[in-house]
Amino acid sequence: MRTLQPYEPNRGTAPPVVIPEQAGASRIGTRGRPGEPLELRHARTVLTAILEVRAGRRAPGQLRTVVTPRMYQHLRVAPPSPGPRYTVRSVRASQSAPGTIEICGTAHADQRATAVMARFEHSEAGWRCGFFTVVQPQRRR
Repeated sequence: MRTLQPYEPNRGTAPPVVIPEQAGASRIGTRGRPGEPLELRHARTVLTAILEVRAGRRAPGQLRTVVTPRMYQHLRVAPPSPGPRYTVRSVRASQSAPGTIEICGTAHADQRATAVMARFEHSEAGWRCGFFTVVQPQRRR
């Protein structure tokens, strides 16, 4: 066995354009005027709302202002997949390109954790989610 080398991601680079979570209302609305950072609490709210749309517990029209037009169309046509109610707990962010932030987090339901990933893009309308996926755990053999 060899010893591991110390590792710190993004050493020497600028930190991601994200501000810490803050207490506040969970109302979904477009956030982020030009130059404003993406708030983690806003990202968590959007991820939770997308999970609710996928489960059929929320109407896709409620997300029109926080997702890209392509993502909105996908949410409208995809059939709901009823399942447990997820709670998004931890959320982490990193800036992948100027105006683009990738979010990963965990969604918990029925004592099971599932990974969620999303990409938020900044436009004239503010921060909008353009990609979302749920990574289901593999079944044990």
